[in-house]
Amino acid sequence: MGASLCLAVRKKKKIAKETIALPEIPEEVLIEILIRLPAKSLMRYKCVSKLWLSLIISPYFTNLFLKSSPRRRLFAYITDARHRIGKYALLISSSSSSHDQSVVSVIDQNLTMRIIGGHFVNAVRGLACFRAGRRVQICNLHTRQLVELPTIRSQVKGNNVWNYFGHDPVHDVYKVLTLVWEFNKEPRVRLEHHVLVLGAGAIWKNTQCHIPHHSPYTRGISINGVLYYGARTYDNRFMLMSFDLSSEEFNLIEFPNVSGFGSLCQIDLMNYKGRVAIFNSHRLLWTHSASSLVDVWVLEDADKSQWSLAKTSVLPVSQMDFNGYQLHTDGTSRTSQVWLRNGDPTPNQPVRFFGYDIERNEITPRIEVKLSLLNRFKKTKYWLWTLWSTFWDDIENIMYLET
Repeated sequence: MGASLCLAVRKKKKIAKETIALPEIPEEVLIEILIRLPAKSLMRYKCVSKLWLSLIISPYFTNLFLKSSPRRRLFAYITDARHRIGKYALLISSSSSSHDQSVVSVIDQNLTMRIIGGHFVNAVRGLACFRAGRRVQICNLHTRQLVELPTIRSQVKGNNVWNYFGHDPVHDVYKVLTLVWEFNKEPRVRLEHHVLVLGAGAIWKNTQCHIPHHSPYTRGISINGVLYYGARTYDNRFMLMSFDLSSEEFNLIEFPNVSGFGSLCQIDLMNYKGRVAIFNSHRLLWTHSASSLVDVWVLEDADKSQWSLAKTSVLPVSQMDFNGYQLHTDGTSRTSQVWLRNGDPTPNQPVRFFGYDIERNEITPRIEVKLSLLNRFKKTKYWLWTLWSTFWDDIENIMYLET
């Protein structure tokens, strides 16, 4: 018995020596291997060793992964706007480039992430921003990390708060712009601007805006280090605001002087071939015919407020299997795609979303969300829900958010 035990111990020592004797993978080779893996695998491989952990979460590797990774994903955020319950962050694979109109993706699951819900602000390079009142969270849907930002303290009271999220490519930092405002007795707006740079020990700081007082009016979009959002000035004009994330300077841009730009609730900002553009949906809200026109206006010169009409198309309603009268726009992508929804859901029908490809002028594979996903949404006495829903496409990001 003792001899066999000693033999077993010697074998284990021999195996251990052989394991230790294996040559280590050079770091540059290891990086070349890891950079080709999806984010989900990299999250698991952080447990291999301290070396792998420090490498994978290093700023150098995360930036290299962002630049070299072509992996895009389609995201959706759906919440009940009336009762603010049943929040969902959905992760949908978009690896297929099929434009087959018969393809239907059915979503019946959600990521169980403890996001605060409320409003989806916007997403940049794989990071998403959410707001509820004055609480703001940054979420990495790939690493499932959540960071809640410090509470904003301002002299302006009330819950008139709007947030925007973007990336400053000059300093390679992420910033959150928050506007807090209230309406005075005079026809003016009291407004404060606060900026936070994401990172350890982050705090809010006031930033000056020399543009006439205004209130934000649309969700924002970040393109090449500039944030854009729709705003209404104190004299009731609708304008486009830009905020340079590097210099932190504001600029006021007038909208095209054409029909349909008198109300920002019918305008959606989009990234059209790397430039900010407007998807004009003023003729899209109520439609049941095949002659619904949609326009895309592209900003050519921000300083001169010059726009050009890049696209005018007839919406192919016949491709949508659309049996309602009302369409909502629920987000735009970087690939000239707009997501449309056929109104609010009814008890026996799934919620349908249609991807409208502006360049091809066709409906890409549609997505259906089963009502079982929405079971927690509180029903009204008319058995209807009021949904806030947003679709966006983004690249995978393994960045570790410092707090």
